[in-house]
Amino acid sequence: MPPEYCSYGPDFESHCKPWLQKHHPDMHKELRQKQKVDMNDEESREEKRLERPSEPWTIKERLTKFYEKYQPDKIESVPGLLEKYEGKEDKLFAALTKKYGPEPEDPFYAESESEDEMVRDVNELSLSDKKKRRGAAAKKESKGETRVIIHKIKRTKRKAVTTVVGMDTVPGIKLKDVAKVFSKVFAGSSSVKDLPNGNKEIIVQGDHVDDVAALIVEKFSVPGECVFMDLDGEFVPFG
Repeated sequence: MPPEYCSYGPDFESHCKPWLQKHHPDMHKELRQKQKVDMNDEESREEKRLERPSEPWTIKERLTKFYEKYQPDKIESVPGLLEKYEGKEDKLFAALTKKYGPEPEDPFYAESESEDEMVRDVNELSLSDKKKRRGAAAKKESKGETRVIIHKIKRTKRKAVTTVVGMDTVPGIKLKDVAKVFSKVFAGSSSVKDLPNGNKEIIVQGDHVDDVAALIVEKFSVPGECVFMDLDGEFVPFG
């Protein structure tokens, strides 16, 4: 049996190992090192398998993890939100992801493909598949759905601001122009602010949730069913 294969034979410990140590010490060291690496890889795979949860997050865990990522100060409100949105959890998460960003990844659904499998899948993409993503189809995917969400945020007992998220999903709209209209109509300051998730919001001084919703529908021709008002934690469509 060739020396490089003797470690897999039945007489390795009794015959091959002593012979290798005496006649080929460098090869013996290399084989032992490879064996350690193989064992470490196997242990690592087993640890990852054991770390993966047996079940996906519950709705409560999803919402808690979401607020842990974006708004830790609102974690205490999770039970109340779940009670208020019972049966409408999908709408709640849709509104939250629109304002803040994508949900944290549930470890249960974490990608388990190996690097070789990923490379194989990429190589199997045909030229025709790539062409299908060009042109009108690709533009349609990138266009997205129009969804505008309006919130009231209290600054003090008497002062509040109205925030508008999602106007950048309205085709042909410039946020600065929208802010100017808000400022003129409501006789107060209005500005565009970048959010941590890369989205943008318009901040209007004062409590104008209903009036802002009506103005967006009438002035900017946004369908009422695409405009949502946050009324005490419940997202109500204007239309």
